[in-house]
Amino acid sequence: MKGTLIVSLDFELFWGMLEVCPLEDYQDNVLGGRAAIPRLLELFEKYGIHATWATVGFLFAESYEELAGYFPEQLPTYADERLLPYPWFRKIGSTEETAPCFYAPSLISQVAKAPGQEIGSHSFSHFYCREKGQIPEQFRQDMAAAKAIARDKGYDITSVVLPRNQTAPEYTRVLRELGFTAYRDEENDWCHKIPWRPLRRMMKLADVYFPLTGLGGYRPKNENGIWNLMGSRMYKPILKPLRFMERVKLHRIKAQMRHAAKNGLTFHLWWHPHNVGILTGEHLAQLEEIFVYYRQLREKYGMESLNMREAAQAEEEAWNRK
Repeated sequence: MKGTLIVSLDFELFWGMLEVCPLEDYQDNVLGGRAAIPRLLELFEKYGIHATWATVGFLFAESYEELAGYFPEQLPTYADERLLPYPWFRKIGSTEETAPCFYAPSLISQVAKAPGQEIGSHSFSHFYCREKGQIPEQFRQDMAAAKAIARDKGYDITSVVLPRNQTAPEYTRVLRELGFTAYRDEENDWCHKIPWRPLRRMMKLADVYFPLTGLGGYRPKNENGIWNLMGSRMYKPILKPLRFMERVKLHRIKAQMRHAAKNGLTFHLWWHPHNVGILTGEHLAQLEEIFVYYRQLREKYGMESLNMREAAQAEEEAWNRK
């Protein structure tokens, strides 16, 4: 069995940062991420990297007036009201030209035309499945809206990455019922199970550089009709105070890729476009180094690059042959 490299990107612009920081503090990252996308696509084509772009449904719209026609009847009832994105429409522009941190139909079209690239879903409104207050029916309506706006734009979306990789069985059941065939679950390691958030964040950061949680390769699981293509490693952007550790970070990623290639496992690398929105040249140079190494693994071990749709189809075909 060949090893598989899956690459996915959480394409959300500023919608995933609403409660994290003010727009003016992060706008350069988001706009830089937009500018980096054509360069990412060139790298992907150069090295044969197939990727899934998990896209927030809001980004598909040409205007607020068009988007409002897809709003669900039931909006999320988060206990933390800062997470609700809908009030933001009162204070931002109504098109990609006037609100480039919130709409992106031109970029979605550019991605979709590039070889090996899949448009997936990151929910309609950047929905948080584990936040207090929301309920599964609200999630169902949100994901149905994501399907509808993508379909009306000509995209049949079958892969989904849920914000913060938050899910639960009642939510994956909704995904199956709506016709999704693959989703990206969070890493299955002990770091993610630490209940105290400050310690969890510290351990996850240390794991970026040191193999605290092992090598991250796995065989995808079929969960009653939907494939769990869990993440293996987030490509962590350069942290200036830890810049001296960047070679260690890349060595960690390469070791995980090599383990997957040699053992016929899946390695799933992911990030957000805005992660490379600043220090873009340095980030793209690192990603190119990773892709050069993938090409070496392809030549030596037959490793292949698949987007999430392709990986799910390959797993389904292998499953049916059993």
